[in-house]
Amino acid sequence: MQRYWARWRVSRVYSPFSPPHSRPLAFLRLFFAMAVKIAVIFYSLYGHIGQLAQEVKKGIESEGVEVTLFQILTKLGAPPRNTEIPTITPDDLKNFDGFAFGIPTRYGRAPAQISAFFDATGGLWATQALSKKFATVFVSTGSQNGGQETTALTTMPFFAHHGIIYVPLGYRAPELGGVKDIRGGGPFGAGTIASSDGSRQPSAEELTVAQTHGKHFAEVVKTYKKGEAAALAPPPAKATKSPKKGFFAKLLK
Repeated sequence: MQRYWARWRVSRVYSPFSPPHSRPLAFLRLFFAMAVKIAVIFYSLYGHIGQLAQEVKKGIESEGVEVTLFQILTKLGAPPRNTEIPTITPDDLKNFDGFAFGIPTRYGRAPAQISAFFDATGGLWATQALSKKFATVFVSTGSQNGGQETTALTTMPFFAHHGIIYVPLGYRAPELGGVKDIRGGGPFGAGTIASSDGSRQPSAEELTVAQTHGKHFAEVVKTYKKGEAAALAPPPAKATKSPKKGFFAKLLK
C-alpha cells in the first residue's frame, strides 16, 4: 500500500491540477533527486582491480545510472597507469550518491594509498557532507585465504564515521555458491585472486560476479533515491467533504 501511495504522490508533481506556482519547483526537486550518480574508485598496481572495476561499471550502467571511473593517487613501482581515467580527490566525493571502491589487499587490510585517501577526507567529515551516501567494496588478494573479507571490514570504520551506508553483495550472484573452481569474492563484495606474483588474471566467473555486484549496488542506490524523490513531492490536497444531509446522515451519526 505504501508503494502505491508513494507513486501517487510522485505523480501529482506532473498533475496539471496542481497550483501553478508549485509545479516548476516540485518538478525540479524530483528531477534532481532521481538523477543517480555513482563513482567507481579503485587503486590497481597490476590491473586486476582495474578489470573488476570495468565490470562493476558495466553492471551499474545496466541500471541506467550515470557512472564515473576514478583512480586513487599514483601507482608506485608499476607499469604506467591509464591516463584517461582521472585521479579522485576528496572533494569529488560530494558529487556522487554512491561509491564502489576497488581495493587490493595488503596483509588482510586496505593498502596505505587507500588509507591516505580516506585520511584526506577530514573536511568532508567535519560537515558530514557524505552522510546518507552509499558505498560498496570489491577486492583482490594474492591467495584464497589472503584476507578478502577482512580487507572489506577495514573500510567499515571510515564509512561509519562519515555516515555512509555500506551495501554488501550478499549472495545475489549465484556463482558465489560454487566450490569447483578457485574464485574470489563473497557476501561482502566481488573479488579476484591474483597469485603472489600477480600472474593469475580474473576469471570469467569473477568478472561476472563483479558485474552483478555493480548492478545490485545501483539498484539499491536507485531505490533510495526514488523514495527520497517521493518524500520531496508535495503532499496531496485534502478533499473537502460536503456535509451529510437527510435520512442517511441521521443513520450515520
